[in-house]
Amino acid sequence: MSELPSLKTRLTIMAVSCAITAGVCEGLVRLADDNATPMIRLFSQTDDGEIGLLPNASARIASPVGEPWEIHTNGRGNRVSPVELSDQAWIAVGDSQVMGNGVADESPFPALVQLDGEAAHNLGVPGFGVGDALWKATKHLDAHPAQGVIVIINQMNDWEEVLAPVDARYQVRGGWLLDYEDGAGPRGSFLSSPLSRSHLFFLIGHLMLKDWSAPAPEPPQWLTDPASQRDKTLRIVQAVTEFAAAHPDTLVLPVFLPADVYATAERAEATPLKPFLTALSQPAWEDHRLAEQVLTTLASLEPVDLTPVLSRGEHFLEGDYHLSEKGHAAVADAISAAVVKARAHSEDETP
Repeated sequence: MSELPSLKTRLTIMAVSCAITAGVCEGLVRLADDNATPMIRLFSQTDDGEIGLLPNASARIASPVGEPWEIHTNGRGNRVSPVELSDQAWIAVGDSQVMGNGVADESPFPALVQLDGEAAHNLGVPGFGVGDALWKATKHLDAHPAQGVIVIINQMNDWEEVLAPVDARYQVRGGWLLDYEDGAGPRGSFLSSPLSRSHLFFLIGHLMLKDWSAPAPEPPQWLTDPASQRDKTLRIVQAVTEFAAAHPDTLVLPVFLPADVYATAERAEATPLKPFLTALSQPAWEDHRLAEQVLTTLASLEPVDLTPVLSRGEHFLEGDYHLSEKGHAAVADAISAAVVKARAHSEDETP
């Protein structure tokens, strides 16, 4: 009767077998998700809490519908431009709509605009509110005076983010941007560990740590009661006007970006806001009260309203509220035209 292998040998065989199995499973998961993660793992946070994108980095992210998309950043932690830009080129600031969530590096509107002969530096960072965006613009202008600044005011997010800076709402764990409370809990601990780099373990951890009992989200107040949002609108307007006053030699262009279904009725079935639309007193695409609050109070800066520009469903990503390639192109054309108009107006007023 032959002797059984030693305990050490059996444990070694078991460990090797588990490693091979895990490696095969990891490969199968990466094959299934096309080597893309479900979220952007490209965030950094300094010791004083400042949140941004990692410099000289890249990520491949899954899309709700269609092929994954990729993002690359330059040495300043900004999304790369397909063409080289001077330090004096315009800058565009805002959140994921500016960064170009869901589209390739060459497709976001900052890469497509033509302003004083150049495209614009893309300083968009997901999770930013208007105040965060203007702070990033201020830091850029302190180091690199620019011809102008495009400030995107995003209906979908900015009224919910105006009362607190980004680092009070989010924290970065392992390169992921998480809601502050989520990041402080078990999910944040898992995502900051090396295990989250594995697509297999990320999937397992995501399913195990997800709060399946969480209540359905409440409709945002800017959607159900725009009139109640005037104080928040004034906060946004004050931030933009004070920024413009602090940079009198730089053209500041506020741009109102409507939520998808506020721009076109074609998004009624596709918008993430669909569950809340039945509670509205009028169709969202007929309600311009929030836009009018912004445009009226910012009139001295000649703001741009993108509502008539984004008039078709194809201007937004399928299964997502972010701008599509066609939407970014339409926005770029509108902003380029608005700057030409603003320049002409300025010259007419010059004695």
